Amino acid sequence: MELLGTVLFLIVIYVLFWEFYPYKFLRLNNKNLNPYIEPKQSLNKYKVITHIHTQFSFDSLGKPSDIKKAMEENNIDFVFVTDHNNDNYKYFEDDKVFAGMEINTDDGRLLKLGNKTPVISHPNNFEFEHYRWKGEFKEGYLYELIDIKDMVVWNKLKTGLKLLKNIIIFPFTLDIIRKWNALIPLEKWVDLYFNRASHLKIIGGLDLHVKLVYQEHTHGVLIPSYRSGFKWLVNYLITDKVLKTKEEVLNELEKGRSFLVLNGKFGDVYIIKDEKTYLLGDKVPKVSNFSVSFSDSKLVKILKKDNKPVLKTEKSEFSYTLEEKGKYHLEVYEYDFKIFNLYFGFRPVGITNWVEVYE
Repeated sequence: MELLGTVLFLIVIYVLFWEFYPYKFLRLNNKNLNPYIEPKQSLNKYKVITHIHTQFSFDSLGKPSDIKKAMEENNIDFVFVTDHNNDNYKYFEDDKVFAGMEINTDDGRLLKLGNKTPVISHPNNFEFEHYRWKGEFKEGYLYELIDIKDMVVWNKLKTGLKLLKNIIIFPFTLDIIRKWNALIPLEKWVDLYFNRASHLKIIGGLDLHVKLVYQEHTHGVLIPSYRSGFKWLVNYLITDKVLKTKEEVLNELEKGRSFLVLNGKFGDVYIIKDEKTYLLGDKVPKVSNFSVSFSDSKLVKILKKDNKPVLKTEKSEFSYTLEEKGKYHLEVYEYDFKIFNLYFGFRPVGITNWVEVYE
């Protein structure tokens, strides 16, 4: 009985450690915060999914009808399919779901969104030669800052330990990928991006492959499924345009209008000068206000200039005056609870494209 008690105690400690991992010591800095400023003009918001694979890829089983169902359930506006080395999805393409490709090149792995916009795929994956980007970070390319597969490559041991914890508590949570975003080393990936490709606009890719299917009805059981995957990572476009065509959506992605949102933690981000509203990806004049609004609680917002923090706050709504030249972007993190300045379960839920302040 004593041995059993020791084993149970160690299991509890193990579960608690990984349930609330990672831990972050953080001092908030609320200086120079201003009241939230709402834009005067009306803006449109779109949820866009990129980098998914279907039955036309050799390693995926998803069907067009599965994508449509997942879009309906998650209120997704547009999806860019990128099957391996072919664009056969074009025979099922419509005004919401667009065909493209994922290809190997001499420079590394490249996406062609809508068979048009080039995206450097897996830029954080150095383990496999065909993924590792060896070429130039050319102007006009997009940079896939977050790719779900890269997360596993960076954290194989932690992924296994976190998965074991989720298996142990599965009877209580019914969620085998609980807190998966805790494994994303966002700060390291952002450092890499700023060191080599900060002139490019960023995008987030699911790289979702359906591996198992039980299909007794029109919409069967998929593992992993588009239904759940479309909740994990969304490119949230905030724009002054009405988007109806593939070209219009690609144009906004290329301008850097997107806010990469994890696990549905959506918020509003604008830049306002006097009564004029600027958008993510824009060049903005000095003394503009970076205006932020979120409805969810337990979120830490970190505003950075040239990748150095200038603001750390938990306030739901605020604006911050951009007084110095540089590139500003917002990172958003969630947590489970905190004790003074120690945050438990501190994990990323969003990052915006930058805006550049000029004289």
